[in-house]
Amino acid sequence: MKLNYENLMKTAMTLAKRGIGYVSPNPPVGALIVKNNKIIGQGYHKKYGGPHAEVVALQGLNRKDLEKAILIVTLEPCSHFGKTPPCANLIIESGIKKVVVGVRDKNPKVAGKGIELLRRNGVDVKEGVLEDELRKLYAPFFKYIVEKTPFVTLKFAETLDGKNAPLKGSRYLVSEKTLRYIHKLRFESDAIMVGINTVISDNPSLDIRYYHKKKDLLKVVLDTEGRLKGDEKLFKSRGDVLVYTASSKLKEKGIPAETVVVDKADGRLNIETVMRDLGEKKIQNLLVEGGGILSFELMKNRLVDRLMVILTPYILGGERNLSVSGAGFKTLETAFYLDNYKTKKIDKDLIVEWVRF
Repeated sequence: MKLNYENLMKTAMTLAKRGIGYVSPNPPVGALIVKNNKIIGQGYHKKYGGPHAEVVALQGLNRKDLEKAILIVTLEPCSHFGKTPPCANLIIESGIKKVVVGVRDKNPKVAGKGIELLRRNGVDVKEGVLEDELRKLYAPFFKYIVEKTPFVTLKFAETLDGKNAPLKGSRYLVSEKTLRYIHKLRFESDAIMVGINTVISDNPSLDIRYYHKKKDLLKVVLDTEGRLKGDEKLFKSRGDVLVYTASSKLKEKGIPAETVVVDKADGRLNIETVMRDLGEKKIQNLLVEGGGILSFELMKNRLVDRLMVILTPYILGGERNLSVSGAGFKTLETAFYLDNYKTKKIDKDLIVEWVRF
């Protein structure tokens, strides 16, 4: 019976996704060992610094087991020493003679070298199975590893008339199911970013409460003038706090956070400098949840890689701040335009999602 490589790669991709939220700044990878139309080994990269997917899939199998076996792996096997030895070498030593790769790695240390090494050593390599889907999975890693800056997801919720909060009453516009979805996004991220106005107006904890998996999340605040007091909720919840500022006030206050002084650009923190510094700190996935000025600055500078607008079925009216504020775009030609966006409904809320690739 002829193997269905696409179905097998889908299984490997499902395995890979189990590592999301745990393996960054490494990519999530899944692998299968198939022989006689049966999966005899499988694995995924579980945590940063731990064994890679191929290593886990091969555990407990000997050369006899691997005769005429095929390795299915979502990402090109590495060919360099990092936290762990090269997987390409391990595959060669195992005796496996056929490898099916989903997508080539864009890491300059790999970038085709793993596949080339396998082929030089007599391994038949088939490439590009479910490549488009896997490129989406690896978009955050590919951007981070090539550009050395985070993959930026900007998320905000608003009413149908563009308001971000009621004057009184419930703090959340979205449903509880949507909240769980948002906190899943937080778990899958390395850091969450807000502007100082969001901290002052909402006093958020910026932690993971509505998702069953928990971890420490780096909380990033842009505080140009040093207005934080140090007793806000975000200092009391799980995870470290990192503050970017143009002022010396925060160090003078002795707030419990790492502070990084950044030059201003047009009266605001230089957001591109912030992104480069986060990249140096190995932040691969950055989730931005507010506020209106920060959202506009990211879009104006074309730093958004994924945009998620959650539309809630309310009309508030009044003169409340819009979800996106700042100076605003002056023309449609200069506006942030969403091509090829997708929509999905969660409970009463409609999510409009756009991804840059």
